[in-house]
Amino acid sequence: MVKYNVIPKKNPINKEVKYYAQMAPVNPVKLAELAESISAQCTVTVHDVKAVLSALQEHIAQHLRNGNSVRLGDLGSFRPVLKSSGALSADEFSTSHIKGLKVSFVMSSPMRYLLSKQNPNVTFQMVRPDEDTEGEDETA
Repeated sequence: MVKYNVIPKKNPINKEVKYYAQMAPVNPVKLAELAESISAQCTVTVHDVKAVLSALQEHIAQHLRNGNSVRLGDLGSFRPVLKSSGALSADEFSTSHIKGLKVSFVMSSPMRYLLSKQNPNVTFQMVRPDEDTEGEDETA
């Protein structure tokens, strides 16, 4: 279930206020917890899963640093994106204009469906800060 808050946002041009959904704060799933849940569903030990996930993190970072994109099957793709300031001409551009790297993640088609409102397993719950964590259930 995707938990969200409804927050006001003011248009800077006409000052009109509209309300939008925003993800509610959540606790991240850490590597150890992920490894335990994977291990519980297969014959691999939790220690082996942790080792593979740790190696996966290192190798993804290494390939991104080398300028390569990384495709992880039905999960999606990670690709490096440069941040830079502009130069007046290509000849004037140097590495000093490069500010750093970001990572862009693009979901695969199967993942897009798994997280879409068309998927009956995707549900939403509004969380109001002034109430208990129970909110209104709304299905997609």
